[in-house]
Amino acid sequence: MRIYFVQHGLALSKDVDPNRPLSAEGRREVETISAYLQKAGVTVKKACHSGKLRAKETAQIFATKIGDGNILELRGMGPNDDVMEFVARLEGDVMYVGHLPHMEKAVSYLVTGDETAGVVKFVNAGVVCVEKDDNGYHIGWHLTPSVCVV
Repeated sequence: MRIYFVQHGLALSKDVDPNRPLSAEGRREVETISAYLQKAGVTVKKACHSGKLRAKETAQIFATKIGDGNILELRGMGPNDDVMEFVARLEGDVMYVGHLPHMEKAVSYLVTGDETAGVVKFVNAGVVCVEKDDNGYHIGWHLTPSVCVV
């Protein structure tokens, strides 16, 4: 089983737009990394997001490239939401697009049982694939926009 965690793409500042949509650079990075994953044969059965505009736009780009195009808003994915409640609802072959520190805490909890362990450093538009096998959860791979060439 694979679960994909994503920090939303780079967004505009609150001063520019209080809704904080993706910036042009953020959109480009998300499009680049999603195209890279598509070429690599990665697919997801759904893409979930926190409901914040930048996460929703990021999820939509990924869902269009490596999913069926549909996205789902999921409660409990805000920056400071409870990690235990969130991880209890995780499904395999699903992408979860959220925020820091929540994404880092969720991955740390799955891999070590301690949400403060800091096992991975997320970047905007970065994807962390967590795999589950008979021995538990582990990081399968970590991909950042800077290493993707399409």
